[in-house]
Amino acid sequence: MTDAEYRDEMSERCIQCGAKCCKYFCFEIDEPDDMAEFEDVRWYLCHEGISVHIDDEGDWYIHIANPCAKLDKDNRCTIYPERPLICRRYDPDNCDASGNEYDHTREFNTPEELEAYARGTLGKKFDKQRDKARRKLDEKAQKKLKKRRKLKPRRKAGKGATKKRKPAGSAKRAEGTR
Repeated sequence: MTDAEYRDEMSERCIQCGAKCCKYFCFEIDEPDDMAEFEDVRWYLCHEGISVHIDDEGDWYIHIANPCAKLDKDNRCTIYPERPLICRRYDPDNCDASGNEYDHTREFNTPEELEAYARGTLGKKFDKQRDKARRKLDEKAQKKLKKRRKLKPRRKAGKGATKKRKPAGSAKRAEGTR
């Protein structure tokens, strides 16, 4: 099949499905084992266009909804002859429009969904670990703030306190006298 024939075939499919495969990308991530790792994943979910899922083999993935900038208004690739290798390797028989649904054991679309899952997985340890981590970070922030305040010079402000200013042009006169 030539590039032109393949593009025509793909274009019809892409028009039908809206080029779903070109509007996201997905990466495998480490399965969170403790509260800190769950908190990192929860942070991902605080962003728009992000979901996380667990596949049928137990692997964790981050799904980032972000359309390819090279699609035209009809969902056709504008750089088809020079498309990246990952696009060339994509098998249209397994495309998102073919009805081959991905097997997700679990999908998380909000931080709250993940937090509920984390609590169920870690039990009481989740809240204890998170409270401890938050206290530790709060203490660290307080120490930093106190240190900054000590280093910052303070001007005495009060009645009659004025800042001395040099008369206008004094810098120029000083240069001229040298």
